[in-house]
Amino acid sequence: MRTTITAILFIALSAVAPGCSCVARDADTYRKDTRSLVETRNQAIKDCYDVALVTDPSTAGDVVINFEVEKKTGKIISPSIDPQRTTAPEGLGKCIVDAIDGLELDPVDRRAGQASFTWTFRANPPRPAA
Repeated sequence: MRTTITAILFIALSAVAPGCSCVARDADTYRKDTRSLVETRNQAIKDCYDVALVTDPSTAGDVVINFEVEKKTGKIISPSIDPQRTTAPEGLGKCIVDAIDGLELDPVDRRAGQASFTWTFRANPPRPAA
């Protein structure tokens, strides 16, 4: 299995809430921090793929998940499969949505964020007989 994660993070500028103990990341830091947060679920995502391979050993394709990072809580909210760009089976995408839903960016940011992550899955080719 080869997994590639590509992140595109758009920062939505917003007013700072009074008393907020949050930071104001620049776009690159926000992207890196969000990627690191999502990567804490790499094992769960690998488990999703392993389950999909049991059903169909040739399971492959891209799963693209769009989500928001809430500014008040740092929570990943509204994760959803991007049906236009996802080529892997729907069940694999749903499992990944469940794996990242509710993660929290800490410290929270003064800005809300929108992200799109892509996981690319490729089944290992059969090994030649010895």
